Amino acid sequence: MTTRRQFLRHLATASGAVVLVPAVSRCAAPSAGAPTAGEAAGAAAGELAIPLTRAADWDPMAYNRARGLAGAIPDSYLGDITGPDGDAQHLGKHLPYVPAIDAERMPADMLAIMWGDPAKGHAKHPNAVRSEANNHEGHWYNWIRVRKATAADAEELQSAYSEWPGVLPEDNGAYAVFGGGDITAESGKNTIYLAALPSDVQSGDWVRIHAHCLTHGEYVDFLQVP
Repeated sequence: MTTRRQFLRHLATASGAVVLVPAVSRCAAPSAGAPTAGEAAGAAAGELAIPLTRAADWDPMAYNRARGLAGAIPDSYLGDITGPDGDAQHLGKHLPYVPAIDAERMPADMLAIMWGDPAKGHAKHPNAVRSEANNHEGHWYNWIRVRKATAADAEELQSAYSEWPGVLPEDNGAYAVFGGGDITAESGKNTIYLAALPSDVQSGDWVRIHAHCLTHGEYVDFLQVP
């Protein structure tokens, strides 16, 4: 059985890939603290509550656009997501997908995530350090929540990413590079986020991904675990 540490070591040495933290640890389910502005807005609009399961007619574009207009996406970005190329260049850029990597070496309690699937015609999500261009907030996903897509009680885990291109020692998220090389190349578009999977999730299960981009707000979608 591949452990997290073995997997991270493999990524660090194979094909020039770089892992920027020494380990990933499990985290507790999100605390019941004050909700973010996006969560509060979503809760206020009952029909936009975050779904537990993936409906047969699930449309992540329509859902995230509606929830964004309700407050989950900053006002400054609404013109982009509602524009003529909003789906491919902006909403699609923020939707998660599982990259094609060696899944056999992936520990059962981790999920590799990237944002903006080029196979669907979506722009790839960039990542950036804190700078004047982003109000010194940075541009990356600073948390990812993963929950089994079920209406029953389920564990939810949150992985944290306080910095990019490397996380802080207290964080429990990790990064790798798709294809290896420098994680900052190509505007950070090859960044892989390694997120903790709940203990009740198995290969083949659908999981809900609820994540927050520092610059562009919150997004929700579903992925099938390899």
